[in-house]
Amino acid sequence: MNPLRVVLGTPSAVYLLASSLVGRLPSAMAALAIVQLVRLQGGDYALAGTMTAVYIVAGAVGQPVLGRVVDRTGQTLVLVVAAVVSSLGFVVVAACAAEAPVLALLGAILAGLFTPPLEPSLRSLWPRIVPEGRPLKAAFSLDAGAQELVFIVGPLLTVLGISAFGATGNVLFAAALGLAGTVAFALNRVSRTAGASENPDAPRLSPVRSARFRRLVAFTFGVGIPVGVLTISVTVFGERHGIEGFAGWALAANAFGALVGATTLALRPLRRAPQRLLARCGLLLAAFYLPLALAELPPAVWLALAVVAGFMLPPTLAQIFESVAHVADRGSLTEANAWVVSAMSVGVAAGTLGGGLVAGLEFAVPVMVLGGSVATALLALLVLPARMTTPSQQPAPVGSAAG
Repeated sequence: MNPLRVVLGTPSAVYLLASSLVGRLPSAMAALAIVQLVRLQGGDYALAGTMTAVYIVAGAVGQPVLGRVVDRTGQTLVLVVAAVVSSLGFVVVAACAAEAPVLALLGAILAGLFTPPLEPSLRSLWPRIVPEGRPLKAAFSLDAGAQELVFIVGPLLTVLGISAFGATGNVLFAAALGLAGTVAFALNRVSRTAGASENPDAPRLSPVRSARFRRLVAFTFGVGIPVGVLTISVTVFGERHGIEGFAGWALAANAFGALVGATTLALRPLRRAPQRLLARCGLLLAAFYLPLALAELPPAVWLALAVVAGFMLPPTLAQIFESVAHVADRGSLTEANAWVVSAMSVGVAAGTLGGGLVAGLEFAVPVMVLGGSVATALLALLVLPARMTTPSQQPAPVGSAAG
């Protein structure tokens, strides 16, 4: 049977994926929602940028902490409490954004710090409910592709939310979506029973004690860099070619390429162990972004290259997600996946910051794209097969490398 059909036919799989996607929507809506809120309430871009950055950084800090608590106590209570507190943080942001910016910043910290760890929670459940082998690979590929949908739908919902409820009501709308999705996820039987009854007294070592896991986290950081760079490079390209709205089209084209990559991998999962594919996927990801350095190409051609650039992101993320289950202890899977989520977020932020610093240069687009690709390629060297596989995993049987 097709491995993707096996995943879709697994009890609770579609429900858990769908509810987690709804619960994750505030993360995809927050940046644009906060900027629009601050500006429409009379605040300046400095405040909007600071508040958005604070939210993102707080989320990167909070995910591993909440993930560790989930591994010790189970998912349900942690997810629901985190969702309630995060939603209250968004309420404070909505009420105080321009008039009481200090309170609004505190609200942004709460909203980010207590972002429900849905991504790591779901990824710790896949090995429990989906058979090993190609079905599990398909599950992680499906997860990676669905993540792209969140970041396509999120900005669109923000625009619709502002139109329907105003800038203040839109932030509350985002909070309500996150709360509803998280509660729905947490009430599922699979989520309720995960972790709580599995060796509660057994010692749980933090995954960061493992050198292989630390290499994986560093590699994930590198994967995020070109994604962050792209946000700035498409803006600069559009401005220099005088095309209004080009950035939105380019990001959508890149996301479409990612969806194609995710769908391809879900239908035809790779057969080799993920640790043996990490470096190869990372190097291909860097290579696929490189043509975007050709900033003098016609805009239509550059858009096509943006589609190509997105193709390798989900396959690379899928190898990362699956590798976590191999290099981290079973009792710390949620925390391990949370570290990966945070590393990706910080990598995207670093790429955005780096791109912004060189955006004023004459050859800004080539410089930022080349810099991002080189960083990704160098960090891919950390996860070469010899560094990530145990003696029992080497070598792979002849004929198992088929895709």
